[in-house]
Amino acid sequence: MKIENKRIVSWSAVILWMLLIFAFSAQPAVKSEKVSHGLVAIIIRYIGNLITSAGIDLSWLDGIVRKSAHAFLFCVLAVLVANALLTTGVKGLKAFIFAFVVTVLYACSDELHQLFVPGRAGMLSDVAIDSLGAIAGLCLTGAIYWITMHKEINISEKFNTAVLKLNLFKSLRSNS
Repeated sequence: MKIENKRIVSWSAVILWMLLIFAFSAQPAVKSEKVSHGLVAIIIRYIGNLITSAGIDLSWLDGIVRKSAHAFLFCVLAVLVANALLTTGVKGLKAFIFAFVVTVLYACSDELHQLFVPGRAGMLSDVAIDSLGAIAGLCLTGAIYWITMHKEINISEKFNTAVLKLNLFKSLRSNS
């Protein structure tokens, strides 16, 4: 794929993901709760017996699902923004810092948007959860980026060079 096409695809993915987040945030509280309750019902169907047999109360599950969804959505957004920036030519740590800032600003605007949706509220705690999701995504992306940037380094070659230097040092010391 040509570089220009990669840029277009990368930024299009960012915009589409932002629109998806906006659509979820635009749902009135009643509809949003139905979606999360439906997901909780699926979870309970598959692992509910395991959870209850461990003596864990299921009443907290809805909150966990809702907050995990926040973290996941903004984790993916941060990864998409970082990828788009790297594809555009922003390199290294600068791309990751800028991706984090863009993601957190979008999280703030998302919570502001929810102030105008019936039954919803903008919460700073959600911005914090969104930010943690972004950090997780950027750490994962950063690790993958670092590995791909350093993949040409042959670890065994470096190890062998270090052993040879050590042996040379030992032989020099024993000769003196």
